[in-house]
Amino acid sequence: MNLEAFMIEEKEEVVEYVASLRFKDKEGNPIPWKLKSITAKENDELRKQCYKQVQVSGKRSQYKQDFDTSKYLELLALKCIVEPNLNDAKLQDFYHVMKAEDLLKEHLLKPAEYDNLVSKLQEINGYDLEEAVEEAKN
Repeated sequence: MNLEAFMIEEKEEVVEYVASLRFKDKEGNPIPWKLKSITAKENDELRKQCYKQVQVSGKRSQYKQDFDTSKYLELLALKCIVEPNLNDAKLQDFYHVMKAEDLLKEHLLKPAEYDNLVSKLQEINGYDLEEAVEEAKN
């Protein structure tokens, strides 16, 4: 077996994506956002932040773990968006927000813009959209 075939250094690939037609350059062309994928380890760290204990209905002392898909997708977006820099204080001040997640939702005012961005992020991270929906349900 050729072990060298498994010894590769991953290069960070940045993908350009037009998240909204509202942001344009001086010539009127849409400005693409820059997105990157994350590692499996980073994904595990994000997923761990999205579980919460929920009391089982009718069972006083029984709890189950519930996965917050919305929170996961938000954290994924924050981790994968390279540009615009959602942590930039000047940009946050302009939109009168104090957190990157609030700035993201100010930038993408229309629900479809946010949903399409999340779909693109799932795609660049190797998820088939149907597979991701099924995984989120489980």
